[in-house]
Amino acid sequence: MEVAVNYKLYDEQSNIKSEGEARATFDEQYLTLTVMFGEPMLLMYTDIVGISDYDYKIDLFLTSKEKLNLWGLGYQYEDFLFQLYKFRNELMLKYLLMEESLLQAGFTAQFTQLDLKGQATQAGNCEARLYDTALVILPQKSEPVRFPYCYTINVNKQDYKLIVTNESLDKIEFTSLGQNFDPFAKALSDSINKMILRTQQNIKELIPEATPIVINKLASLMKDGRAAKRKEIEQQSLDFWRRLTKKIDEAGITAEYEFLNGLASKDQVCVGIKRGLMGSLTGTYIWMLFPLLNPNTNRLSNTIALEAFNTEENAEGNKGKASDDTGSEGEGDINQKPADGQKSAATGATYFFRVTGRKEYSLTKDEDLAEDLEGFVKDINRSMIEINFRREPIYLTENQLESTEYTQYRFAIAKIPSLKTLRDRFVGRVIHSSTEQWKADVTNLLAFNTKSMDDSEKWIKGEDK
Repeated sequence: MEVAVNYKLYDEQSNIKSEGEARATFDEQYLTLTVMFGEPMLLMYTDIVGISDYDYKIDLFLTSKEKLNLWGLGYQYEDFLFQLYKFRNELMLKYLLMEESLLQAGFTAQFTQLDLKGQATQAGNCEARLYDTALVILPQKSEPVRFPYCYTINVNKQDYKLIVTNESLDKIEFTSLGQNFDPFAKALSDSINKMILRTQQNIKELIPEATPIVINKLASLMKDGRAAKRKEIEQQSLDFWRRLTKKIDEAGITAEYEFLNGLASKDQVCVGIKRGLMGSLTGTYIWMLFPLLNPNTNRLSNTIALEAFNTEENAEGNKGKASDDTGSEGEGDINQKPADGQKSAATGATYFFRVTGRKEYSLTKDEDLAEDLEGFVKDINRSMIEINFRREPIYLTENQLESTEYTQYRFAIAKIPSLKTLRDRFVGRVIHSSTEQWKADVTNLLAFNTKSMDDSEKWIKGEDK
């Protein structure tokens, strides 16, 4: 598409930098303005952090803090706006880390998004897509919305309206589906059931002697990788933890597990099971959260540890001792296929986060600290599900994020609140080299997190304070 347009480019102080006539064109990555008697402008869709349309004018708010005002589109205004959102949303699926196996697409509808008070937050035309782990809505005039199946608590059909409700009591209402109403409802139901069955299978593989009732109850706690508390799990099955410790031993991290478990509030230790999106190529990952105690006072400390490992042999027959995603140095995305001849994550790491502000910790009552921990565990759960269990966007430094290969992570961090929270609370990570070295580094990190009063400080090996 190519259209004639008038433009004004404003700087951060709202001063006009340039203005005039241009030709605007789209492709899959860029909006290009070819300016009459001026320099052309090449805008990647991720350079656009916000769009406002009004009175046949369009404002594009840019990452540079500049604003590009477009008008004079005439009868092509609606088509231009539609194409702009369409191309941008397709790219944002990748940059918001929503890309995964697509099950079904092309369900056009009217949608209304409602908050927990029942107030509409946005509405309009959309395309609904069903992915492996989530319902994704691509609005015609706003950014993609992702509803993970594991947070869906109800889907209600009434008078050709489909209402999807999540645990936060946010709702998406679909209307005007026409002849696609029943096919969409069935496809959504099938997708949610597939996710639940996948979780049940993961648990059954871990504890094969469990009855169907126990499997169903555990799966409801641990849908699609959600981490549940040990005390909640053991209320349903005492065999689970025995089988889990066997898997930990097979993965070769018994010493690390016992070390963290010995420091932890055991009833509040959490565990989740997540099948990689490439199935047997990536295997099943078990991830654990250890809320640590202060050894001097036996109250909750200000630290929670995240550990994970692969339970299966990959195509080359190697077990993955892993707490990181596969990629360089075992970091990246747990849904990637391991490189030939390599373990799923040969050099994993343990991640550490602070529960609250370092200065606030000493002033926080025990019951309030327990409440803070409860909320933060939910934040970790949601963030890991929203970023499909990638770890790189959590630990990469600001300098590393400047690299072009991490452009999508910069965008995701700016747009996903729970990911930003994890980065803010991230203390540091300890690489699994030798067990003794790992224990020494963990001890140094915990001491650092106790002594430091600056929330922005991160632990770096060799720079302990």
